[in-house]
Amino acid sequence: MVKPRRSGLTPRLVLDTGALIGLERDDERAFEHIRMAAARGFLVVVPTSVVMEAIAAARSMARINQILKKIDLELPLGPPISRSVHALRKRAGTGSDADAIVVLEALAVPGSVILTDDRRDIDALLAATPAKGMVPVLLLSGKR
Repeated sequence: MVKPRRSGLTPRLVLDTGALIGLERDDERAFEHIRMAAARGFLVVVPTSVVMEAIAAARSMARINQILKKIDLELPLGPPISRSVHALRKRAGTGSDADAIVVLEALAVPGSVILTDDRRDIDALLAATPAKGMVPVLLLSGKR
């Protein structure tokens, strides 16, 4: 059982599209990040917008479905986040809707972490928030 932290909410490892595709393609580093997050009591989550993007890029829909069954929670898009996406992207000057949603979901629960394969847009989006540098970003590969 996952124990909540002081905020009353369980911190999350929020996957972006690249992370979900990495899992679909058996990226060992992605799986290692998932194992470590689970061992530390984090929920592993993926926003529905990320699932939609990943399905478009996936080699195997069956494999995506297998991975989604093992993830703790698929996050539906709620009004507070959906109403903030455009403003965040505008401030950052970059990023997709899915990237902005990943950042907003990580900011919604203190102590959360983002897993990505390309941190450029994620970093730009985070820099456009009051939490500048407060959300750790884990990277799958050597990309910057």
